[in-house]
Amino acid sequence: MAREDTDLPFGDAFGPNQLETGDEREELAVVLELIEKYEGDEDGFDEAIIETFFPDDDGTRAKNVRLGVKPSGYGITDEDFKFTDLGEELYKLRDEPQKLYDRFARHILRNLHGQKGIEIVEDLRAQGKSPVNKNLKQEFRDQYGFHIDRTSNHWSQMRGWLSKAGVVNTGTHHYEIDHGRINELTGADSETILELDDLEDEQQAFLRALAIVDPNKPIKNVYIREIAEEAYGVEITQSGIKNSMLEPLEEAGYIEWEHVSGKPNLIEPTDKFEAEVLKPILDDLAERTGAPRSVLRKSYTELLDEMDSDNTYDKGVALETLAVKLGRTLGLEFVGWRVRGRKTGGSEVDVIFDDLGPLYNRVQIQCKNVQKQLSSKHVAREVGISRMLQTNTILMIAREGLSNDARQFANRVMQHENLAIVFIEGKDIERLDQDPSHLIDALESESARIRRIKRLGGREGVEEDEETTLQEREDEALEKFSDEIEEARSEPTDTTLTEFDTDG
Repeated sequence: MAREDTDLPFGDAFGPNQLETGDEREELAVVLELIEKYEGDEDGFDEAIIETFFPDDDGTRAKNVRLGVKPSGYGITDEDFKFTDLGEELYKLRDEPQKLYDRFARHILRNLHGQKGIEIVEDLRAQGKSPVNKNLKQEFRDQYGFHIDRTSNHWSQMRGWLSKAGVVNTGTHHYEIDHGRINELTGADSETILELDDLEDEQQAFLRALAIVDPNKPIKNVYIREIAEEAYGVEITQSGIKNSMLEPLEEAGYIEWEHVSGKPNLIEPTDKFEAEVLKPILDDLAERTGAPRSVLRKSYTELLDEMDSDNTYDKGVALETLAVKLGRTLGLEFVGWRVRGRKTGGSEVDVIFDDLGPLYNRVQIQCKNVQKQLSSKHVAREVGISRMLQTNTILMIAREGLSNDARQFANRVMQHENLAIVFIEGKDIERLDQDPSHLIDALESESARIRRIKRLGGREGVEEDEETTLQEREDEALEKFSDEIEEARSEPTDTTLTEFDTDG
């Protein structure tokens, strides 16, 4: 649940750049010694902080330091200003700076959303966006639903403490992140986080349940399934658990399982499954909404290469990933992908997005990787799905272009339904890594085309200002009546209109 002020640890004034000691003493060690001296005496602590760090302050910054060490901040003390277990541990390490800052950084990464912040920086860089505070805060809101005041500097203070352990640099928006240090501190590397993020929600919940049980020997899968359903609100069908859970998680290297005839299957964690390491990561991922991180961090060029893979699974994932990345580029809100079953009548839609602007819209993005132009049947299928999902816009990726009948079918649908059908071709996708704005240009062109089709009084299915298409239509019409036209264009005779037999 979001706190009233911020979902990041309160850190105003409690940061290494704010707490200058003026000598070789470590900032955190000095604060810990003052807490120990004035434990339970908040006023005495505030006065000591003013004297030590802020001699010209009116007490506001000292109060903020106190709030920074309490539960609203970094959890070094409790609400009664007594050391927590973490505080006691840090106090004992005060004379060993490296161990002190390593332990504090581990706490920040695992328990105070520090790992989220690091991953968000990587997400932004992968999308070509600068990881300045404004963008970081917005990603915290978008991905995790955090409340963060627009003027707060809480992340900057967290970054400062992480820098003391060599995790990240400070003083610039050009981040240098040492993932090796993060792995040393938490046991989690970036590849593991991406791998877990790619799992289905139910698979993540199953692993979370396994982590809290943390068995030392094989256990019946039914117990883990029921714990996952009870604790995390997912639904895992026992009859399909082999295909949906056991085999994928075994393939990922997290469990081993054994079939027991007539009884629930037995599962056991592998050496790769470290409950203490994976549980905080999975908890973080459970809070996160939006596209999987592997989507955000691939270039369009990489995706197009993977779409040519000989492996049909990799090819399918690349298609879906491309659709999600396009939606993100357009600023849409990710709803879900690989949507099947009741919502689509048993067929598949790649990705569904919501446009949460002043006028709500639901957008359906479909990628096709066929080695031929899209036809009217491809468009018809998506139109049928859109009626079930109540989407307002269909964006179809036509890698090899689209046929005239597909375009004309889409036009006729748009004439009669509250639906926009937009096409983007492969040649447009190829330009996006170098020129992301080209997507907007291509869509604006499509939007203008749709406006012409939908204008009141427009002719059904006819795009009157597309010169090439118009020429083709004219030629086809002339060919259909070629004999009559040839006769009409022949040398004139003395025949007049009044000489035609009006009866026949």
